[in-house]
Amino acid sequence: MTADFRHRPIETAEAHVCLLQRLVHAGNFESLTYLSSTRVYARSTDTRESAHLRVNPNDLDDLYNLSKLMGESLCLHSGHPLVKVARLSNVIGLRRDPHVFINQLIEEGFRTGRVAFRTTLESRRDYVGIEDVVDLIVRMALSPETGIYNVASGQGISNGEIASALAEQMGFEISVVPDAPVWDFADIDVSRVKAKFAFSPRRFSDYFPAFLHSYRQSRGI
Repeated sequence: MTADFRHRPIETAEAHVCLLQRLVHAGNFESLTYLSSTRVYARSTDTRESAHLRVNPNDLDDLYNLSKLMGESLCLHSGHPLVKVARLSNVIGLRRDPHVFINQLIEEGFRTGRVAFRTTLESRRDYVGIEDVVDLIVRMALSPETGIYNVASGQGISNGEIASALAEQMGFEISVVPDAPVWDFADIDVSRVKAKFAFSPRRFSDYFPAFLHSYRQSRGI
């Protein structure tokens, strides 16, 4: 449950908490790695895994964060050994569901030849390539390490950088909607995952062109 959580709150709680509860209760595993999200830092400037986080149950946007944090807490305090949490950043890779930011932009470009950004070009988010994520999660699952780990690049990428790549490599016309708000997410602290797993994520400029090439191939273009 990702971009559609606002429309499917019951299913979101089932996926992030209830199913997990049944798995943890059964205890039929040697290692369990729960995939959470760096979105939980949305109201915080401190992005360390130990940070005190702020959520507001009156805000529908926080439903996702609350469910993920409940899942995290259940994992960490279940009493099972070898349970760990991976807080994933915005993962870039081919997927069936296009309803995430980057994929939405590309699909809009394919349909119309144009991409309209609804946040400013100065807006920034953290992105990480799928190959780096998969490699790290496998190593985490097989490791005796426990606790929470940020799985991110540690450096925000602006909409402007994405727009330039889409214009140059895909030929899309770029625009920004009037009065677009600024989205400026704090850089994710990845010092812990680097220290424990020698994690060295690739730069956005190194993997994004290959991703766009794969996207075109997947669409038969």
